[in-house]
Amino acid sequence: MEFKEIAQALFQYGGTMVMAILFVIAWVFDKTKNNKIHEENNLMLKSLIESNKNVADSNQNIAKSLEIISNNLVTIDKKIDRNYLIKKAKNQ
Repeated sequence: MEFKEIAQALFQYGGTMVMAILFVIAWVFDKTKNNKIHEENNLMLKSLIESNKNVADSNQNIAKSLEIISNNLVTIDKKIDRNYLIKKAKNQ
């Protein structure tokens, strides 16, 4: 092929080729960007799952603490009532 034929082919089909090449380049960059975003989203999801587990564990610990406090209050109330009845019996 001579230079004139190459130049003619380039001018005739060059725009289409440039557009096709730009499309492929843009597609590859978008795919790479989307893969990176996907990986970041997976890391965030793992972090949220771990955080959610920690919150659930904390809620269970709080529930246990409230149950212990409630039981202690009942015990204290019973002791107060018993001591009141003992003092009342002594004063009579």
